[in-house]
Amino acid sequence: MSEVDTKRNLSRRRFLQWFAGLGITVGSMAGYVRTIEPHWLSVDQFDLPVQGLPAALDGKRIAQLSDIHLSQYFSPARLANAIAEVARLAPDWLVLTGDYVGDDAEDAAGLVEPLRTLSMPVFAVYGNHDYWSDRPTVQRYLNAANITILLNGATQIAPELWLAGVDDLWSGRPDLAAAMHDVPTHATTLLLAHEPDYFDVVLREKAPITLQLSGHSHGGQVRLPSLKPDAAGFYSYAPILPQYGRHYPIGLRSVEGRSVYTNRGLGMWPVPYRFNCRPELTLITLRAA
Repeated sequence: MSEVDTKRNLSRRRFLQWFAGLGITVGSMAGYVRTIEPHWLSVDQFDLPVQGLPAALDGKRIAQLSDIHLSQYFSPARLANAIAEVARLAPDWLVLTGDYVGDDAEDAAGLVEPLRTLSMPVFAVYGNHDYWSDRPTVQRYLNAANITILLNGATQIAPELWLAGVDDLWSGRPDLAAAMHDVPTHATTLLLAHEPDYFDVVLREKAPITLQLSGHSHGGQVRLPSLKPDAAGFYSYAPILPQYGRHYPIGLRSVEGRSVYTNRGLGMWPVPYRFNCRPELTLITLRAA
């Protein structure tokens, strides 16, 4: 074999090795974003300092789940695993911030058995997918799971602590004034609103909201690395975000003495992939400032 042929064979071998390595890398990445990260639940915890919080409320804990999206991509069994983690953490309350299904409202039947196992009170608001599938059907299963739905209303969950909820921004009729109508002006109030960008309404109305809890954006589901942190402190960015989920797409933001927290969600939609954006269970501890 000539020297030219030897070099040609070596070059061909190196190319095939490189191509095979690329195939393995792509295959491994595809497996990770489809079968590993979507199942890798993150429990994200933070303390919420509240001015004037009564001593009896210091240390009280609220868990949040959002965007369950029961569908071919997220089963009731996986929800049961997340609910078991909620039970292990034993918060004082659990809140659910919308989008319980993908595109079939009957999938909300999968909420009932897991949520019925919980001993703490559970509160919920609707999301856009609950409307787009069939809101009355989703409501029927939430009721069967003994969930209190806050539809432009509020309830006192402890002395001096209220929980309010507004209807879906995209497809419902959110009414902040109605939601806050019965809330005393001196109370600490947490607001459930599916779309995080509803926080702009809270700011514009100067509503006495300490913290808005939202979902909707899934954090983008796919987040690419960034050299600079975003407004919430993440060194990553989401190339695609939904309407009403672009101003506050992930994590905790504080503006003018009010805060909004956007949960990354449990499920996935419309594609079953997550990258650098694990599914989330949030645990918030109230602290006297």
